[in-house]
Amino acid sequence: MKQVLYKNFHIIEDILPAKSGETQKMFILDAWKPPQNIWLVGCAIGLLCFKSDHFEIYLAVSKNPELSPKEFFVGLKRDWLFYQQRDVYTFSTGINDLVSYHFLPEGCGFLIKRDEPLYIKVGALNPTRKRMKYDAFCNLYYTLAK
Repeated sequence: MKQVLYKNFHIIEDILPAKSGETQKMFILDAWKPPQNIWLVGCAIGLLCFKSDHFEIYLAVSKNPELSPKEFFVGLKRDWLFYQQRDVYTFSTGINDLVSYHFLPEGCGFLIKRDEPLYIKVGALNPTRKRMKYDAFCNLYYTLAK
C-alpha cells in the first residue's frame, strides 16, 4: 500500500462592499512545486463565509497560471484539475455545503513532475453592501512517483 501525503493551502481574506468598486477578487494563492515526481490523487476544498444575500467563492487547482479573462472568473476555471464553487445565498445545509472531497479512482492520478508548478487559484465575488470575510483552503493528496 502506498503512503498518501498531503500539502495544505489556506487564506482568510476580506473583500470590500460593492459601493467601493472592488466587488471581486481573483488571484493565485500559491504555486507549489513538488520536490520530486508525484501522483496527485485527490483534493479537499473548503469555501467558507458568513451568510449573505449573495456571495460567491471559487477555488481551482491548475497547471495553468492564467487568470484571464476575468469576466465570469473564466481564467480561474481554465484547465483545472480540481475545482469547487460555492454560491452563498442561504445558511449552510451541512458539511458537504462547505467542504468537498475529490478523489480519483484507485490506481489513477495526475502525474506532476518534479518542480512543475501547481497553481492554487482563488476567486471571490461580493456584490453586497458590507465588507465580507471568506476562508478558502485546500489539501492536496498525493503519492510519490518512481
